Amino acid sequence: MPTAGIGAQIYNGGTAQVNSSGAVACDLTLGFTATQSGTVSVNSGTLTVLQEAEIGANGKGTLIVTNAGSASVGFLTIAALPGASSAGTVSVNASSLTCTTPQGIWVGGDPGGPGGIGLLSVTNGGIVSAGNGPSGVIYVFGSGTLSGNGTVHTTTSGMTIDGTLKPSAGTLSVDGNSSVTLHSGAAMLSNVTPSSQDTVHISNSGGVFLNGRLAVTMTGTFTPGTTYTLLTADSGRHNTFFSSVSITFPPGQGFTPQISYDTSHVYLVLVPNTGP
Repeated sequence: MPTAGIGAQIYNGGTAQVNSSGAVACDLTLGFTATQSGTVSVNSGTLTVLQEAEIGANGKGTLIVTNAGSASVGFLTIAALPGASSAGTVSVNASSLTCTTPQGIWVGGDPGGPGGIGLLSVTNGGIVSAGNGPSGVIYVFGSGTLSGNGTVHTTTSGMTIDGTLKPSAGTLSVDGNSSVTLHSGAAMLSNVTPSSQDTVHISNSGGVFLNGRLAVTMTGTFTPGTTYTLLTADSGRHNTFFSSVSITFPPGQGFTPQISYDTSHVYLVLVPNTGP
């Protein structure tokens, strides 16, 4: 059995379940080589990994934290290594995950650079914290995705996104004491219906620096003149903009969708059509 001095590896396609009794390991690797895979499911229990939790190294790995469970890891890498076989998913659903060292969270890579296909999903009130220390980083590489409607806590190193930012089924919240930066290759995806929109709320002290692509998908029957908030940055967007925008919308409803900005928001505005 893994202990505080012994690491844990799952590479035979199996699932280790952590329930109310909890579990501890020195480090954790799920799916080390290209042909290997493994899963850990934390269901109402507590998982403590003192050093790195590597979810998908050169293989496939999945970490699920649900049902008010919790995970504490030194730092987290998801799909750490480059290659077609590297894929990792971390799902934090109505639960919490906390990193305890400055290395923080790496999605679609590791501190050495880009890796495989990585997904960090934070849903239904789930909370992910980049680090208890002052400098925990969150980095989403080009092949990585951060999605959901939970909360992500950043630290002084903030959050950098080269990949995909995808709020879903509500608001994805980001807070902390630094900034969020979207690089030129980043993409923010938002679904909008007549009664709701997927939005990002950035309440950290550094605001947001926008770049990359905004893609909006609209479904349903809309009312011309309606405005939807796609992004809010309490500390501002520093006069930055998305470099490109695409909007998929149902035609023939008497409006033309446009993106507009103010000092702290990105809006979708359904401008009424005029003329015959």
